[in-house]
Amino acid sequence: MRAIMLSVVSLISCVVAQAATPPILLKDVHRIVCLGDSITQQGEVKGGYVWIIKQYLTALYPDQKIEVINAGISGHRSNDMLARLEKDVLSKKPQLVTISVGINDVWHGFQDNHPKGDGPRGILLKDFTHNVDKIVSKIVNSGSKAVVLSTTVITEEPKAIENKKLLDYNRALRQIAKKHNAIFVDLQKSFHKAINLYYDTSPAHKKVLTVDGVHLNPEGNRFMAKSILNALGVTPAMRMPFKKSIE
Repeated sequence: MRAIMLSVVSLISCVVAQAATPPILLKDVHRIVCLGDSITQQGEVKGGYVWIIKQYLTALYPDQKIEVINAGISGHRSNDMLARLEKDVLSKKPQLVTISVGINDVWHGFQDNHPKGDGPRGILLKDFTHNVDKIVSKIVNSGSKAVVLSTTVITEEPKAIENKKLLDYNRALRQIAKKHNAIFVDLQKSFHKAINLYYDTSPAHKKVLTVDGVHLNPEGNRFMAKSILNALGVTPAMRMPFKKSIE
């Protein structure tokens, strides 16, 4: 029994030691800006993905005093984010920026009785690619690290026309991230996997990660936050001592 207890104490000590040293992507990072739309804006409230990220980084690296600024505005598309990039992001002089863009560029094209997604409120793929490339380029050229997030989902039906259209936009995001040596986090693939797993194992047909097919419920926010933290090198083992108090 004593040997088991010593092993547990040793494991906990190892985890705490790892957590005290920030992963390479967070080294010398004191300010993070989260650029996005309503998913990001709503992520500021308690339990939201931005809030969860803040709580973990504060708990894990208190001496580093990492500030997390929410730059999400409901309804915004890539052109809107590009237009306010200097004011809402670059002027804050962050060391790291997360970029959540694309849902509205596609979703808004389906509104106003445009079932094929070709409505005037959407952003064409070529224009979306141009806008996001400029966003990431400006962020990287400012000296900040860029973390490009794929979109999540539009409806929780992976085979829906909206989600199929998102594939090309997310492919563009991946290519832009690669071009600028930025981190890419494939949220859409992870969301689809989690949703399909739930439907494969449960007879109940309900929303799994969203409240309306787009905006995240508590589980969706946790899922998104953990995906981003994992990409930053903040592992589940590092988060474990604080999980109960934060999630």
